[in-house]
Amino acid sequence: MKLRECNDEVYELVAEDYTGELKKILENLHKMEVRSYEAPGKYFVEDYRALYYADKNTIFLNTEYINEDQILIEVMRHEGWHAAQDCMGGGIANSDLMSILDHNTIPSDIIEETISRYGLDPTVVRLEREAIWAMYEPWMTIEALEACNSDVPIWETYFPPKKTWSYLYWNGHLTIE
Repeated sequence: MKLRECNDEVYELVAEDYTGELKKILENLHKMEVRSYEAPGKYFVEDYRALYYADKNTIFLNTEYINEDQILIEVMRHEGWHAAQDCMGGGIANSDLMSILDHNTIPSDIIEETISRYGLDPTVVRLEREAIWAMYEPWMTIEALEACNSDVPIWETYFPPKKTWSYLYWNGHLTIE
């Protein structure tokens, strides 16, 4: 899918086909030049529900899991958050996902769910705990995506956590005045 070689029964999601929060997520992703597609489960490894490819700015949703509106919106919030994390990594043109939120703000039940789903890999947990939290919070993803689409960098809207701040500084996105 990533290379666009698996394209049988793969369809792009278009904002005009939806309403409410999902429409706003898709509109913001489109402004960021992130495309979202639904694809059959045969293209996904280990029955993944969805994937965000930061190097291709593309989201793929597994049609075997998005057959209910509530599941679809939760999956799009989650993957949309990863696109916002990509934006926090210096802009959508790269493939570096960085944390947006300070880890102390994330509820403990969300961290527990993240570890239960993904294991103890600290890099994975650092990114996924935010996306899982966003999955359950209406409009949270939209706020982050709108920050990506604003006239100022996202890190001027969301003060970056320590590791993200260091990354942005060492890669020339932040300066100390």
